[in-house]
Amino acid sequence: TYDNITVFDTELLLLVTIFVCLEQLLEQIAAQERNIANLKQAIKDKEAPLKVAQTRLYERTYRPNVELTRDPAQMNLICEVGEISESIALLKEKLREAQTSLENMENTRMTLEKEIAIKANSIFIDSVKCLKHRDRYPTVVRLAGYQ
Repeated sequence: TYDNITVFDTELLLLVTIFVCLEQLLEQIAAQERNIANLKQAIKDKEAPLKVAQTRLYERTYRPNVELTRDPAQMNLICEVGEISESIALLKEKLREAQTSLENMENTRMTLEKEIAIKANSIFIDSVKCLKHRDRYPTVVRLAGYQ
């Protein structure tokens, strides 16, 4: 009957809509994974200059037979270590946020996949099992005795 067919079409349209949402989400997940890889690489790239600056500062601070001085070179090294450390901290914070976002996207993906499975099952039940039986039932008009 017409109502059964419209319900089936509505379910099919919802399934297609969920597939489109899932496809977009998978693209976002891939982009976020690339972003996380780039952030990890940026952090790794910053660690070597930080170690160099820290080593230079340490060596400058503990020179034998020289007094502890606070000259411009020393101050520049301190500032450099601070800037690089701050930069790494910001990158790590962005990395944490990106990983949280990726985790949320993965949870949403799992939810969408469950919804797709449920919709596909309900479409299967409607189309294969129920629709064939409903076609054999008499219409409401016939049941009322008008035909």
